[in-house]
Amino acid sequence: MMDGRTGRRGRLVVAAGAGMLALAAVAAAEVRVAVVDMQRALNDCDAGKKAKEQVKSKFEKAQDQLKREREDLDRMREDYDKKALVLKDEERRNLEKDFETRQLEFKRKYEDFQRDLKQTDAELTSGIVEDLYGVVRDYAQQQGYTLVLEASSGALLYNDKAVDITDEIVRLYNSNPKSSGSHKAKSKE
Repeated sequence: MMDGRTGRRGRLVVAAGAGMLALAAVAAAEVRVAVVDMQRALNDCDAGKKAKEQVKSKFEKAQDQLKREREDLDRMREDYDKKALVLKDEERRNLEKDFETRQLEFKRKYEDFQRDLKQTDAELTSGIVEDLYGVVRDYAQQQGYTLVLEASSGALLYNDKAVDITDEIVRLYNSNPKSSGSHKAKSKE
């Protein structure tokens, strides 16, 4: 059985809950959310395209050199296979050892190349990404956004394309002479 105080307390809890829901709805109505795909912004902005071209050029040069070295190793292996039957044991072991050493050197060069390529990409793009974050922050403040989410991180499962401001961020970044010129000194050929 309910007495008068328990009933009143229940009504107060219900009223307080309804009031909190109303406040939450008002607060939610004022929240403005946008989404930026930073990877696309990096790839689409002028400085990002230039950085990717530099990385691509470096990759192609190194790839050509590695391809020639791989062909030399293949020829060396073919020569060894042809001569192995007629060579003395010691000569064969020496050739095998030389071949293995050159293979290890090739593997090391390939790994160094991969590491260097990643480092070059990071060096060329990190400053651009920093500047893009600055453009996002400034744009969000000017436009009254409460929250800007990053789309390419994999954490965002869905967004309405109407809240995607990536194209606007790229446009603003490209139109700012400070942004597009600030990384020329950092870039490597």
